[in-house]
Amino acid sequence: MTVYHPQSRKVEQYEVTDPYAYSLSTNSEYSQVVDLNDSALKPEGWDGLTMPHAQKTKADLAKMTIHESHIRDLSAWDQTVPAELRGKYLALTAQESNMVQHLKQLSASGVTHIELLPVFDLATVNEFSDKVADIQQPFSRLCEVNSAVKSSEFAGYCDSGSTVEEVLTQLKQNDSKDNPQVQALNTLVAQTDSYNWGYDPFHYTVPEGSYATDPEGTARIKEFRTMIQAIKQDLGMNVIMDVVYNHTNAAGPTDRTSVLDKIVPWYYQRLNETTGSVESATCCSDSAPEHRMFAKLIADSLAVWTTDYKIDGFRFDLMGYHPKAQILSAWERIKALNPDIYFFGEGWDSNQSDRFEIGLANQSQRHRDRARSPIVCATPCAVAGRSIPAMHCARIRGWAAGAGVQPNELTTLSDDQARHLADLTRLGMAGNLADFVLIDKDGAVKRGSEIDYNGAPGGYAADPTEVVNYVSKHDNQTLWDMISYKAAQEADLDTRVRMQAVSLATVMLGQGIAFDQQGSELLRSKSFTRDSYDSGDWFNRVDYSLQDNNYNVGMPRSSDDGSNYDIIARVKDAVATPG
Repeated sequence: MTVYHPQSRKVEQYEVTDPYAYSLSTNSEYSQVVDLNDSALKPEGWDGLTMPHAQKTKADLAKMTIHESHIRDLSAWDQTVPAELRGKYLALTAQESNMVQHLKQLSASGVTHIELLPVFDLATVNEFSDKVADIQQPFSRLCEVNSAVKSSEFAGYCDSGSTVEEVLTQLKQNDSKDNPQVQALNTLVAQTDSYNWGYDPFHYTVPEGSYATDPEGTARIKEFRTMIQAIKQDLGMNVIMDVVYNHTNAAGPTDRTSVLDKIVPWYYQRLNETTGSVESATCCSDSAPEHRMFAKLIADSLAVWTTDYKIDGFRFDLMGYHPKAQILSAWERIKALNPDIYFFGEGWDSNQSDRFEIGLANQSQRHRDRARSPIVCATPCAVAGRSIPAMHCARIRGWAAGAGVQPNELTTLSDDQARHLADLTRLGMAGNLADFVLIDKDGAVKRGSEIDYNGAPGGYAADPTEVVNYVSKHDNQTLWDMISYKAAQEADLDTRVRMQAVSLATVMLGQGIAFDQQGSELLRSKSFTRDSYDSGDWFNRVDYSLQDNNYNVGMPRSSDDGSNYDIIARVKDAVATPG
């Protein structure tokens, strides 16, 4: 293409892949023309595949229970999955594996939907296998593909004959806040491994190649479809796809993963009205779904996933960054293709305040914060109307984590504050209904809209199906790590397990649509990691052999969690690791 780009202020000449591509070569270097209706790209019986659970009526939606999962987390550690399928789409076809058997148990217990973290083409995972070193591979390979390791404190392991996993296991024995070697090595591993959550979109309408046994060409298409078929036919679950249209991985004329901005510079990106530069409020280069042609691309992409890949629902990352009219227009377009299609998302604005006017289901932070606790971060938080210092915030407990029962050494809630958390938890279990009537902490009869939530109405919904309740999802620490942060140190292992069960019960036994993170039912830990999007297999492990929950395997990444090292060191050895 030859085009003037305002960022460089000159006419640029470059090649760019097709943003409407349906197929790609390895590592997304070239777009490929493909007929998605070609029978060679379909597993046997594909055309007759239907969703196991209806999604048409409110009664249908009220039965939904969503299990949020990540393709690599499902099978990377499962030794009962054939080695060549671990971390791949086709791992879901390994019928006798521990992972598939566990998912079948969840399905039999009432889980109706599996939600896949982004599975479209990702920008930051190299699909050339000779450029990748995962922790299951020899340490010498890591040294080959990442030259920085050879000049690091870990260079001595290059000729050790050990795997990266074995070295990490050795390092964790003496890992501490003053010598956090696990995260130091894992930071180097992350530069060249196969792991990422996937919130780094490259091509919106092509399955990610690193999850295929062969990333070249059409294999990823058929294998993705085979996975969808296995989930629906063998597990009996509908499939929801997490989609990320609120930003692109990159913008500008030079980045390899910049696509749309190379074609029509500064049209597909949201610009700062003062400086004219590309906004990055979402995390990366903000997109502009308010512009007609990007809104069209989104709707066209959703149509392909709906019709050609039989996706049953979409969870919109940072949905609050989309215009209401654009989301509703896309919904109407896709409902014409599948009347049972389901949309929901993160319906809060850039200040993390909930928005409820859109008319689609919203993931509710309100129930999460009051049943479980606020998130753990490096900034102060507000609880029950008062500001709490950051370190103390890490120890603030929600109702199900023992608020008002077992105070810890840093924070104590009054009886009145604890009862207010109970009011909000009860309201969350009722689906955060505005008109729900309850007797509050003071014995007064109130509607849900009259229960205070940090100065806003606690109840807002007209129907429970407008609310997706959760106490754990991929963002922030796992539920087990949250409880480990916040429980009183004298709370023993059995008590903490009960806290986990009660927290989950407020979601599973309440009204509203139930949502949970993969492994919560197994006490999953990420060793206090707040944002594990690039923390690799080591911190994201899920053990379907039920031998370990991955707790206390090393201090988490210092760049995100270093400010909490003191408190992690204080609480991490309070109880034994579940096992």
